[in-house]
Amino acid sequence: MGGEALVKLSNFLDNIIEWSGRIFCWLVVPLTILIIIEFVTRSLDITPIWVDESSRFIFGAHFMLCAAYGLLYGSHVRIDLFVSILSQKAQAIISIICYLLLFFPFVSVWLYYGWGYFYTSWSVAETSISFWAPVVYPIKFVIPFAAFLLIIQGISEVIKSIVTVRILSEISGEVFE
Repeated sequence: MGGEALVKLSNFLDNIIEWSGRIFCWLVVPLTILIIIEFVTRSLDITPIWVDESSRFIFGAHFMLCAAYGLLYGSHVRIDLFVSILSQKAQAIISIICYLLLFFPFVSVWLYYGWGYFYTSWSVAETSISFWAPVVYPIKFVIPFAAFLLIIQGISEVIKSIVTVRILSEISGEVFE
């Protein structure tokens, strides 16, 4: 695959994550409303049972569904103590290796077991153990879906690193010719 095709694929994947992040970031609005309702009703000693559980569901969904968006913008915690002193090409190579050996295996396991977790919940129409007892399989679907979004963004990040290595290799080859 040529460099231009790789860049187009990476941009396409980035756009998917950009739009998913823009959509799922709006989960903060109902979460904020629920937190305000909980604060007011708790001070009046009349907290409805559904408020606390709903806020937990929405917070969990927001946290997980925006993870790929965070990866797109580099907001995840990284330890660049040793890598930051290396060249940009070496950093890109290490990034590729880490994605292939650490990130993708972990997220693939997350996707596999998350899907089983969701499917089991869905097949028995699992409900919460609270008095309110909402069905929980929609929120459990967030687990494999978030892993899927992370895989999409991880592929884009690897493509960006590959393109960086190729460009820097071509530039260094031109310099030494």
